[in-house]
Amino acid sequence: MLRVGVLGAGFMGGTHARAFAKLPDVRVLGVSSRSADKAAALAEEVGAEPFTDAMTLATHPQVDLVSVTLPTHLHQEYTIAALNSGKPVLLEKPMGLAVEECDAMMAAAERSGQILMLAHVLRFWPEYVALVDFVKRGELGKPLTATASRLSSRPTWGDWFNNPDWTGGAVHDLHIHDLDALNWLFGTPKSVYARGQRGAPGGWDQALTLLDYGQVGCFAEGSVLMPDGYPFTMTLRVFCERGSVEFAFRAGGTGVETGTTSGTSLMIYESGAEPRPLPPAPGGDAYEAQVAYFVDCVREKRPPQRGTPQQGRLAVKTALAVREALETNQVVYF
Repeated sequence: MLRVGVLGAGFMGGTHARAFAKLPDVRVLGVSSRSADKAAALAEEVGAEPFTDAMTLATHPQVDLVSVTLPTHLHQEYTIAALNSGKPVLLEKPMGLAVEECDAMMAAAERSGQILMLAHVLRFWPEYVALVDFVKRGELGKPLTATASRLSSRPTWGDWFNNPDWTGGAVHDLHIHDLDALNWLFGTPKSVYARGQRGAPGGWDQALTLLDYGQVGCFAEGSVLMPDGYPFTMTLRVFCERGSVEFAFRAGGTGVETGTTSGTSLMIYESGAEPRPLPPAPGGDAYEAQVAYFVDCVREKRPPQRGTPQQGRLAVKTALAVREALETNQVVYF
């Protein structure tokens, strides 16, 4: 039996806790929140003990592994504490607010010999997995360009989203999903350039980003400045020598968790052929698949191949380059 401590009882904390609770021979021992009511409500739902002190749970002697879903500015402190206590850690994205924070957590994982995995959920999203695998197989020839988007009104399920010093703004918290997806497809960018808008809290909450991967040029749009009620929307299109493959998702409400009204589309458009659907990869719910994968890595004592610390670090480095480009109106080179 693996006993889990989930740090954070917000949307992602609840998502992680429920996913762990569904797994065989896994018990959620505790969940933490600065709000005693939120901790108690989630703990009751998953059969756990509530904590208002996240550090107590992170270092609890009866906890075998830890899920960190706290605000980003707390990631380094609590992740290192858990690793130093001999516990593998599943860390919600983004990895940190600075590359130096990522390096410190990676060093702690190396010293402790514990697994550190990043919860970059698109790497488990069935449509994204299928699209990336399809492109990498080269069935439409070499990729030439790619475009990605992620559009939302401002999240309302956490007051900390209004503090850019805690989140890094939407570039760091939302846009980073697509930056990581493009890195997954094409590697490390050679340069980035971006234009965008700051939101009322002061952070960069909308970005139009150009990324140069050498043979492939990409465009990504990310925003939490859409009007109230705007349906959460995400897309990815890769144009190749002989056609394109495209994914589109539009939720029934303002969050990804609200399902779809217009459906999910994953299509192949090949020159000289009828458009055809691309079947999603097996795996079901991406959040549950991600948690199950982490547990398997822990049980088998093997480092993850998806959501690695190196991938999380590169995503942070890319997001920081986008922010630098926004602030300087200059191309930023890697």
